[in-house]
Amino acid sequence: MRRERLRFNHWRNPVLTGIIALILVASLFAIRGVTPFGDRNLLIGDLGTQYIPFFTDFIRLIHGHAWDLFNFHQALGTSWVPTIAYYLLSPFNLLLVFFKASQIPIAMAVIIMLKMATIAGTMTFYLQEHWRTQQLFTGVFGLAFAFSGFVALNFFNLMWLDALIFLPLVAWGIDRLVITGRTGGYFGWLLVSVLTDYYLGYMTCLFIVAYFVYMLTAEWPAGQSVREWLRKKRRICYRFIGASLLSVGTTLVILLPTVLGMLATPKTQGQAGNFHLVPMFGLEFFNQLGVGAGDYLQRLSHGPAIFSSSLVILLVVAYFGLPQIKTRAKVRAAVLLLFLFLGMWLRGFNTVWHLMTPPSGYPFRNSFFFSFVLILIASSAWQAGLSQLSRRWRWATSLILGILMLLGSWMIPLMQTWTQSGYYASLQPINWAAVWTSLSILAVTTGLLWLKAVPPVWLGVVVVIELFVNFSFALVGIDYGSQQRYAKAYNQSVQRLQPVTATSKLYRIRNDAPTVAPGFQHHYNPYNDAMWLGYNGTGAYSSTTPANTMTMVKQLGLYTRDARRLSNQGFTPGTEMLFGVRNKLTKNDNVRVGSYSGMGFAVSSQLLKVKLTANALTNQESILQALRPSQHAYFVPVTAGHDQVKAIWRINNHPTNFVYNHVWHVTPQATGRIYLFDPTSASKYSTMSVNGHNVAPKMQTDGNTSMINLGEYRQGEALTIKYASNRPTPKALAVATLPASRMAAVHQAVSTHALRLRQHRGHLRTDYQGTIAATPNKRWGYLSLPQERGWRITVNERTVKPRTVLGDMMAVPLTPGQNRVVISYHVPGGWIGLAASVVCAVSYGALWYRKQL
Repeated sequence: MRRERLRFNHWRNPVLTGIIALILVASLFAIRGVTPFGDRNLLIGDLGTQYIPFFTDFIRLIHGHAWDLFNFHQALGTSWVPTIAYYLLSPFNLLLVFFKASQIPIAMAVIIMLKMATIAGTMTFYLQEHWRTQQLFTGVFGLAFAFSGFVALNFFNLMWLDALIFLPLVAWGIDRLVITGRTGGYFGWLLVSVLTDYYLGYMTCLFIVAYFVYMLTAEWPAGQSVREWLRKKRRICYRFIGASLLSVGTTLVILLPTVLGMLATPKTQGQAGNFHLVPMFGLEFFNQLGVGAGDYLQRLSHGPAIFSSSLVILLVVAYFGLPQIKTRAKVRAAVLLLFLFLGMWLRGFNTVWHLMTPPSGYPFRNSFFFSFVLILIASSAWQAGLSQLSRRWRWATSLILGILMLLGSWMIPLMQTWTQSGYYASLQPINWAAVWTSLSILAVTTGLLWLKAVPPVWLGVVVVIELFVNFSFALVGIDYGSQQRYAKAYNQSVQRLQPVTATSKLYRIRNDAPTVAPGFQHHYNPYNDAMWLGYNGTGAYSSTTPANTMTMVKQLGLYTRDARRLSNQGFTPGTEMLFGVRNKLTKNDNVRVGSYSGMGFAVSSQLLKVKLTANALTNQESILQALRPSQHAYFVPVTAGHDQVKAIWRINNHPTNFVYNHVWHVTPQATGRIYLFDPTSASKYSTMSVNGHNVAPKMQTDGNTSMINLGEYRQGEALTIKYASNRPTPKALAVATLPASRMAAVHQAVSTHALRLRQHRGHLRTDYQGTIAATPNKRWGYLSLPQERGWRITVNERTVKPRTVLGDMMAVPLTPGQNRVVISYHVPGGWIGLAASVVCAVSYGALWYRKQL
């Protein structure tokens, strides 16, 4: 790399490249009628079910000038900090303030376009600074990074795009550090990278260590020993280590509370097999070199998305054949590529890259680093010149690459046959049109690259066309929503919910109304409705929901699809009472819940002794007995009669997981609503019926656990339950009646000691205040709040330490008589993180001023 300073406009090429990228992605969206160019919006994938609800709730928080960082709109309530840190800290999100809440999907499309344009600009800036060049062709490589395979398959995971924006700037900072010893650029851009998305920021930190070694070894004199070389470079190494630690340390104001919050999520649960060094893909890796290797339908499972154009791949191979490039440089490049390749290929290394936890969908999230290095090496070959490359190397390279791409595609069905792997099944059917398009573009690029007297502009045109085609293939299968229908449904839902969202009273709501569903083309599951519309709900779809919450609600019968999704399905009057559910909203009505008893109530110590098991009916019976001891069971089991079972192994010529079809006769022993619970997760509910009436729940819960409401029946009434299962007998099923009179007795016993909380906003804090009456026999206050280290609770102006009850809720000690309860939330680790950030920032400033960093 030449060190002399060139005089040129630093902004010209990056801005021009960014504008071209913006025109390209805007053209793609316009052709498909995506907002803001049409009615189609990006209510797709996680963008539609997670990010847009989060953004909408975040904007509501800002507009309301609320400082309460405990969010009751998610699950039973969780800390806002992990959600904000992972999803919402991009500086591009400031644009949201210029859009109405119903226009957030439009804002998302605009932000995606701007982010892709910025990626192209920062990559171009990095390359022109790296090579000290004014060549316009550098922008072609910038476009290749902005439209790489990773971006094409993950553009709707828009918070990840920030990592690609700042990666070239962090690398530029490393270049400056190695060449000049100055750390300012590196410190600042690494700080921004980690702060805006700590997840991919963590990956960036891993990559930067390898990139620093790559850059540092560029000027290793031949014959110099390792010890002597390290002694000579130790000052730069110290600067790198110091700047890295202080940069990441400055983010602790956000990072420390986030880490503490994420430690409570299911993501911390690992398995030893995740660290085994076994291959994760085969020859289909070469299929990823061409266009159309993946599309939207394959977003959850696909090969490493490393596409960055045929020109880049040809130049990378050419780099290793150029005689003017030193062998030492080729070895350095090969080692860096191998390091990144092994990080994708071997499961153990891949797990380390993904924050010690294998990703659940959207695999190989570190693949963009490989693309980054491919583009860097390709630009190295371009800068060195290709005239000295041998004729044999030129044409053999293209032929071998074409064969490998074809072989990689052809091997996919064979690998599926040999391994029966779900991964290979997800790669099919193979898009042969894309394969032949890739080979054609490879042939055209080869001809333009190796034939003499062809202006570089034509290569640039082919690359742009190829990037455009690849992104077009990636959009195949997207089920766009309708912005017009969404905005109408959102505004109507907000207006309808206004009476329960504007109140200062604290309670929860079960919303079974369709809300924003009309805006979606596909089936809509309302996990995040509460965040979307700003009410205190019971559902969630987020990576930040605590594991204890998910375990508890599952043990009480609520449906949890997986460790990240909590629904409002599976409630009984007992769980509605426990969780402070006051209203049920249906399509046409607002129903007051009969068992509502405030956000807590005075209880005896018996409730603290209840241990939850896998059987939700048994657990609820134990809880009701602890609240109001009775000689008679609250849930009255039915009498099991004759069961007729028939084995059906295939349905419509497809094998079924639920082989045994039961016709089971039962007799209720009490009058009331009957509930069914299968703790073995062996039943199929979607076709379940009672006396010919379908009782399937609204959500697809087959093969999972959920409390199933079978309806109301009279004592002694003959019932026939038809259902399918993977068990030959119904012995594991728990079926019981909950008589309304018995539940009413429990409600009457606890409601006289109910805690009704009101929200009080103060200076930079929010309190929840209320009173609760205790007796000598009921000296504990059950709080319908999940256990969190950040709670600060006072009873009669005395700070008390809460105890965990039912696995994830809280109970506080009371004194007989009226008790004034004040509850506030302080982000765990917040002040310590702030102090650490200030110390790190001041330390860096002082060391920088003294020219020690």
